[in-house]
Amino acid sequence: MTGTLDRLTDAMTAAGDTVQDATLRPLIRRERGRRLPRWVAPVAAAAAVALVIGSAAALSGRKPGPGRPAASAVTAPHRYYVESALGDVTVVRSTATGAVTATLPIPYRDADPPVVAAGPGGVFYVAAFVRGASGERIYRFRLTSTGHVSGFSPLPGGMLGAGQMADSMAASPSGSLLAFGLAGTYGNNPPADQLVVINTVTGAKTTWRGGVARPGFKWLKIASLSWTGDGRKLVVLGQWTRTDSGFYSEAVPAGRVAEVREIDLSSGGGRVSAGRLLLRQSAQFPYIAQALISPDGSTITALVLKGGAVGSKQISGTYPEDMSVAQISVATGRQLSVLYRRRLGDTGEINGAPDPLGLSTDATGRNLMLIVGVCNLHCTNGLNGWIHGGRLIPLQPIDGRLASEAW
Repeated sequence: MTGTLDRLTDAMTAAGDTVQDATLRPLIRRERGRRLPRWVAPVAAAAAVALVIGSAAALSGRKPGPGRPAASAVTAPHRYYVESALGDVTVVRSTATGAVTATLPIPYRDADPPVVAAGPGGVFYVAAFVRGASGERIYRFRLTSTGHVSGFSPLPGGMLGAGQMADSMAASPSGSLLAFGLAGTYGNNPPADQLVVINTVTGAKTTWRGGVARPGFKWLKIASLSWTGDGRKLVVLGQWTRTDSGFYSEAVPAGRVAEVREIDLSSGGGRVSAGRLLLRQSAQFPYIAQALISPDGSTITALVLKGGAVGSKQISGTYPEDMSVAQISVATGRQLSVLYRRRLGDTGEINGAPDPLGLSTDATGRNLMLIVGVCNLHCTNGLNGWIHGGRLIPLQPIDGRLASEAW
């Protein structure tokens, strides 16, 4: 499907749509090796990027201009958002125009872009490397009503250990706790990833280690984190693999076990695999890429992939082609509705970090942002925006070249 047709699909209402079951074909397994860097920058022509912008502009009925994304006239729930882009600084952008209103005063290391998360009351968190330290540091700041950064400072207890970085992060509804998944930096061989919850006032930490999802699957990646509205339960999407063999083993469904589990904070630590199971990959949901709990704990909003992978003559596909953002009942495990769906097309290359596929929500748990950091031969199928009425409202950069974003 071409970029233009994909964006026509975005403009159509998907109300009442349901995901059709599809038979999962095995993907071509890539060569195993050491853990790859957190992002792989694709080769993309400037003309292809212009085609994406022009196509989206044609659908929105507005001409793109300096600082103006090709977006719909729908009123956004937030005036500003924070993004960490690949090969660039972490900035604040206007939702309406895409213009940069502020730049975060943090150091940046090219291989490991920062991860950002939104908290209540306009508070944000960012995990980034600092000069002279081998691990990341977590900072806290606030966005003003004009999209500027205020009170930027290190979070108490937020200095991570040597070789450690956050690859997912979520603040509790009250802002008193911050959860993040720990991964090892490229070139290191750390133990299985960990889940850490830090008290944002005192800096005290509680840690959960991965555990074994099933025999042979011991390496854990924390793909996404979310909180119930009362702040008592933390919901984790874990991706267990057989070996620490890098990004591509996580991309192949047969080489991973994806489970959504609920962690009771009163346990004071333990193993992620011991948390209450809410959802796992199955024939109906063969590839769960992201999963977020609703504030009342009754519904999981998941980024689900199905079908076979599409690649090119040069590179085999990485992900199943059919993507949907589905709402799933925790009580029954059944799909309730589809908020957005799309065919990814060629997924031979990726251009996102720490995950090419990202789904996040604001502090209310109601407004969703989507990143699809895939890249075909002409790099016309990457996406970035927020979901509204069955379609994706584009946000800059609209081609999905992001590490993380939050609002």
